[in-house]
Amino acid sequence: MKKVLLVIFSFFVGLAAKAQVTDYQNWMAQLDDDAFVCQLSIPGAHDACSSSFSSASALGALFSGKVQTKSVEQMLPLGTRLFDLRPAVNGNKLTIYHGVLQTSSDFNTVMQQLCNYVTTHPTEFCVVVIRHETDGDDNNANFGSMLQTSLTQFSDYLVNFRPNLTVGEVRGKILFLSRDEYNAPIRGGRITGWPGNTSSNAGQCYGLETHKCSMWVQDFFEYSDVNDKKNSIEAMLNQSRQLAGKYNYTWVINETSGYKGTGTNSACQTNAKNCNKYMQELLASGNYNGPAGLVFMDYAADGDNSGYYGLSLTKELINHNFRYTMAKQGDAIYDASGNLFVAPKGRDMMWKAKFLRKEGPSQPGGEDGNAVSQLDGVTGPANWYTEDFDDSGWQTKLFPTASANTGAPYYSQWNGTYNVLFIRREFYLDHDPSISTYRFYTYHDDDYRVYLNGVSIDSENGWSNDFNNYRTVNIPSGRLKAGRNVLAIMVQQNWGGAYFDCGILRVTPSKVPLKLTGTDWQTYVTPGFEMNFSSTNVKAYQIVEVVEGNQSYARAEEVSVVPANQAVLVRSDNGAGTYQIPVTRTSATLESNLLKASTEPITATAANTIYCLANVSGNTGFYPVAVGTTLPQGKGYLDMSGSNAKPARILLDGNDATGIAIPTTETEDNAPVFNLSGQRLSKPQHGINIIGGKKILK
Repeated sequence: MKKVLLVIFSFFVGLAAKAQVTDYQNWMAQLDDDAFVCQLSIPGAHDACSSSFSSASALGALFSGKVQTKSVEQMLPLGTRLFDLRPAVNGNKLTIYHGVLQTSSDFNTVMQQLCNYVTTHPTEFCVVVIRHETDGDDNNANFGSMLQTSLTQFSDYLVNFRPNLTVGEVRGKILFLSRDEYNAPIRGGRITGWPGNTSSNAGQCYGLETHKCSMWVQDFFEYSDVNDKKNSIEAMLNQSRQLAGKYNYTWVINETSGYKGTGTNSACQTNAKNCNKYMQELLASGNYNGPAGLVFMDYAADGDNSGYYGLSLTKELINHNFRYTMAKQGDAIYDASGNLFVAPKGRDMMWKAKFLRKEGPSQPGGEDGNAVSQLDGVTGPANWYTEDFDDSGWQTKLFPTASANTGAPYYSQWNGTYNVLFIRREFYLDHDPSISTYRFYTYHDDDYRVYLNGVSIDSENGWSNDFNNYRTVNIPSGRLKAGRNVLAIMVQQNWGGAYFDCGILRVTPSKVPLKLTGTDWQTYVTPGFEMNFSSTNVKAYQIVEVVEGNQSYARAEEVSVVPANQAVLVRSDNGAGTYQIPVTRTSATLESNLLKASTEPITATAANTIYCLANVSGNTGFYPVAVGTTLPQGKGYLDMSGSNAKPARILLDGNDATGIAIPTTETEDNAPVFNLSGQRLSKPQHGINIIGGKKILK
């Protein structure tokens, strides 16, 4: 008899491919909140306000400088989210210029328009890149103070730049990036190293209390051969697409705008017809699936003059976001050997922790070699390093943390001398840690001590003197546990630079033990590793839905490779024993598997929605879990929440499905019986019957 499990369902399942964006007013709603902004492809307008000019500049704009046909307010609902603004001092306000030409827009008005849009479209955000247009005000010295005054008015909408900003953090906000210095404080981010009429990977961007990340810029705006411009666009696109899914937090600017010879309107229009079209075709080819970055174009969102390709490139960039895998906050981080960081280093993935800072005694000296002992008397609160210590009154800090201008990535500043940070970092394991070995990684400057779940596991005086080589120590067996774990760190700053980061790496074993209690079916959750059952005496099965006509049922389907933390059914003809299952890494998926894994304790909250495998009166099957019952972590189950009918209990006789008990509105004695062809039968026959509208296996 064929070994198959059946469960009856009366609902339909459909899988639909992601459709092309249709709502360009709210296209960012489809982006993952955890995706890094630097992984996006964002359409933008070069010299965004140069569609309309003041009366004094209108004549000049007939010949040059008019590189847009739509206003900022008109571009926004068409999908443009990136704006190049060039303010200059004009009396007592900042007006947008293009060179010496004064536009009809002032800076505050445009900023208010952007704020209004993200308020009424809260899934969206905008990026503004500004340059002081010194040709418009003879490099007026008041620019910096006036810009700060203007930005203060919009401070509630401005988000502080971090290299690893996520979409969720900027929704409903404006990311403001300046190419020029202005009066402190920084509102957003500051770009340095912008190349002049060329491409360069030497640019940088930073915000308050953050390190300088790389910013690649292609701004080859004046050329003698349009093919040189096209090559520059493609070269940057070739580089940026390789950033897909990467965690180096590099930002990219790629400009299609430019002109041959001199910047007349005619030359800019010819460039747009060539270069906007060229980039649109490159993206549409499918050969550049990766982030295009911040893309500035002339005639952005222009669909009225089809030869400019402004609207087609805008839409192409928007839809391009859904053709590649973006790196996201919370993604799994692996080392070069494929081992997983269960608590990632901040160098790869920013982490948050509670902290308490205590100042040490003020003492003379510092670089005399005696500074190490000057903080020995500073202690934390009683039991601060234990698992259950109440740190709710502590502040939250982003890590790595470092003194200003440190040459390694950091997300918060740690300045001053002779002070101590007490840090508590929580992380969770969704697997049994007893089958692996683990290593603790740290970079510390200066002395530090670390506790894991209340027990000291390492300490060292001095500082790590190479940013590329973290200190590593093996974590003693038994220190980690499934579920919540707590790292408690004391690290001190004596003098000079300061830095702290840490992480925990799980070293992947070659095989994982799997214990079976007999020849009967069992559910099993792979313990954080991808496992290959093909060369073992154990068989693994997923439960998949099968649809026939207007009915659907589920069956067990054998699989060879099971992803990490996935629930499956397992059994072996060899019976009870401990089997060694090889660990592999092929990025396998079981997208159709109906079995779920409890990665943390889960409580049944509604009757007959959670079903677990059990043996009742000698019959093995999936049975409903009583409301209020809690499944422990690491168990497989079926979740019927939301289905329109309660599924049947699976009954198993040894290894084979022999019958299914189904709650129906009619009993089997008086319910009509049909075969799968729809013919009415006088009584149930061997095989699958339809009784009372339900499939019954006899």
